[in-house]
Amino acid sequence: MNVSVIVCAYSLERYHYLLQTIQSLCNQEYPVAEIVVIIDKNATLYDQITSDAEKYHWRNVKLIFNEELKGVSYARNVGIKESSGDIVALIDDDAMADPKWTQAMVASFAGDARVGAVTGLTVPRWESDSSWFPTELYWMISCSYVAAATTYEVERSFGTNMAFRRAVLDRIGLFDERLGLQGKKWIGGEDTEIVWRVQQAGFTILCNPDVKVAHAIPGSRLKINALLKRAFVGGTSEGHMIKVTQHRVSPRTRRQYLSTLLFEFFPRRIRDAIVHRSRIALKQVLLVGTILVFWGFGFCYGYVA
Repeated sequence: MNVSVIVCAYSLERYHYLLQTIQSLCNQEYPVAEIVVIIDKNATLYDQITSDAEKYHWRNVKLIFNEELKGVSYARNVGIKESSGDIVALIDDDAMADPKWTQAMVASFAGDARVGAVTGLTVPRWESDSSWFPTELYWMISCSYVAAATTYEVERSFGTNMAFRRAVLDRIGLFDERLGLQGKKWIGGEDTEIVWRVQQAGFTILCNPDVKVAHAIPGSRLKINALLKRAFVGGTSEGHMIKVTQHRVSPRTRRQYLSTLLFEFFPRRIRDAIVHRSRIALKQVLLVGTILVFWGFGFCYGYVA
């Protein structure tokens, strides 16, 4: 099975990450057939990556300059249309793929024809102190907050680390361009929406922990104001997605998450804060509680506005 990997980039400030991403794809034990890099309306970035493609002798990298700045969903769709692999994989321009990433991905698809999409384990690559940041909020930085030892079925996925069978995309269509990051305007939910369509078509989505990437997390993403903004726009995105696509998110995942918070996270952290006078535990309790409130307000705003 041939694997095409789509990488979308638009910022010169993240260029060092982009180089690491491409190099990690070139170093796969199961070779990537083609790496399609979409550069959104940044001529300087395109010229730089074109120069380095010659410098590093990237033979399977296809560079595309996108003159339209219509958001990540549009850019991904351009990449998918320009690719030819049996499997279409997506990775962010600030993530590094494990050497066995494509190997594990192909194995997941090959094992069952009913598998329409595959995701995996996304771990944070911290660039600052993160000892206080709770695992329960990893979803806010597009990382996995559940780390299972074996492959299991899921209902949601992050575009940081996901792949589709091309035949399935041919059947259900591509990313909904009404959703997704568009410059400074962020209305997400495009990942959840397309995975939902995969399920509606009768296919399963597998999470294989061996399909692993490391996602760069700079210190700026852990600032309180950034986290609260992320929570609000995350809720807004889901509310807006449900409104414009009529997609009804399965409550099972949400119930499991809230159950973990209510019956495990909060009791344990509150006990640590009181008994052991842990400031970190107290900070985590206040942060998670505030995040839930901001997400709820955002959801209502996205659904109503």
